[in-house]
Amino acid sequence: MKKFSILTTFVTFLALILGNLVVATDSGDACGTSWPFCNGAVIPDFTDYHVIIEYSHRLMVPLLAFLTLINALGALYKHRRRKSVFILSILSLGLLVFQSLIGGFNVLLGTPPGFTTLDVTFSQILLLVLVLLSYSLHEKKIELNRTSWATISMSYRAFLIGFSLYILQVILGAFFKHSRASNVMMDIPAMEYLVRSESIANMIYSIHMTATVVILVAAVWFVIYASKFRYHITLSWLYLISILLNAVVGFVIVVTGNIVIASSIHMILSTITTVIGASILGGYWFKLQKRTVNA
Repeated sequence: MKKFSILTTFVTFLALILGNLVVATDSGDACGTSWPFCNGAVIPDFTDYHVIIEYSHRLMVPLLAFLTLINALGALYKHRRRKSVFILSILSLGLLVFQSLIGGFNVLLGTPPGFTTLDVTFSQILLLVLVLLSYSLHEKKIELNRTSWATISMSYRAFLIGFSLYILQVILGAFFKHSRASNVMMDIPAMEYLVRSESIANMIYSIHMTATVVILVAAVWFVIYASKFRYHITLSWLYLISILLNAVVGFVIVVTGNIVIASSIHMILSTITTVIGASILGGYWFKLQKRTVNA
């Protein structure tokens, strides 16, 4: 069951990458509003690369829905007595339905500015939950004595602070882009705007950049603790590197005027960071166990 859960998580990751490419290349309207088909056809005209990207994403959604359903039902059937598995399985199904509805409304409403922020938000949360569900199916535990448990808790707190802020930053960054606040700040014309005020756009960007600095400091703090306590060492470094790359690409986006390739890389890196962070969180929650009696 755990292998199938990992497969479901991987397919979700691919679906999010495709969704990111849809947004980055402005392909959301390439298939019109005839969701779930493309311009009213089951097999549309693939001469336009925007159609290929958007329709590939639409085809991925039914596969993801099927795998998520089987994954949740299978986990519930085999591990229904485990509270964490039950909660995460039900949550994954609820998030899938809700995120699918948001995606459908986004298309039917013609991709209104700002609305895609909800799509990005719940897609990232769904991926986070699926990674955690995979870890909740883990059978073997690492037992820690009271002293080790207390010291490991320090690295956990260091990570949790930064990762929680990172999730909020992803949502804020999505709003900055999809509300067209980024267009206002970088003086790039857009068809529709949710945020037109330059001062508000600059304020959102300032908060986003300040959060980036705090997240980087927390990531360095986590690497130090992880290295000291010898747990999550590799993942802590991957987490730090992915955040650094995110910051660099974000700077490139501002300097270059939000070119497609930089925007795509930024979104892909954000998704990868979410997977790494969720893996670290899953390791803390589901692989560690406090020893009840000291040896």
